[in-house]
Amino acid sequence: MASTTPNRPFAGKQQQIKAQYDYFWSHETALVDATAYLHRTPNHVYASHTKWIKASTPFTQWSGPSFASSANALLIGNRSSFDVVQYPGSPEKAGMSMIHILGIPKPNLFNGVSLDASSVSIIDEMISLFKTSWQDPKFRNAVLMHQWLAIEDQNQAQPDPEAYKLAMAHYRELEAIIGDLTAEDFTFGLHLWPDNSIGHLHLHILAAPDKCRRYSTFAHDLKTKDALEVRDYIKSRSGA
Repeated sequence: MASTTPNRPFAGKQQQIKAQYDYFWSHETALVDATAYLHRTPNHVYASHTKWIKASTPFTQWSGPSFASSANALLIGNRSSFDVVQYPGSPEKAGMSMIHILGIPKPNLFNGVSLDASSVSIIDEMISLFKTSWQDPKFRNAVLMHQWLAIEDQNQAQPDPEAYKLAMAHYRELEAIIGDLTAEDFTFGLHLWPDNSIGHLHLHILAAPDKCRRYSTFAHDLKTKDALEVRDYIKSRSGA
């Protein structure tokens, strides 16, 4: 059942969270593989399940640009344009909102389903880092500029003058409203294994109002779990 809680459109999926968490831990090598990734154990042989833990991912030991950082977390840009108009035939490749950035942990944490009492606090740390950073106009401007660059990059990769013109018109709408968005206008989602795209935990940080999502993809909404519900489920299991 989908949530009707304002700005938490992915809430209400507790049973799915439980099922995916249990499914991950039912695999014999879940603990040893997650631990090997965390500690970067040399020469470890990982199981070969689909979308399973690997020695390295694009987010492992991230050295690319970031918007903000804390002791254990980084905020980085989503490389996709937010506008489905730039992805004819493949709207799922677009971002999920006009503002769609990612929180990633500095430690090698595989996925929401691999978190436990000792590591689940990373969810709160990523959210707190975003909420604090959003108060800074320089941060908001950097995020806005990233959306523009994503549109430019997609037009370079797949030139389409009409799509580009429309995407830029939509960008101007974002430019006009971004100063009115508060941290409470954002939602936080996770793609739990085996629905993940990359084998390193990443938090989807999305501007949730309808006006911010109307040009973006909804293709991933079903698989997106509310990060606070994931956190609370893990805490309930561990007694944290």
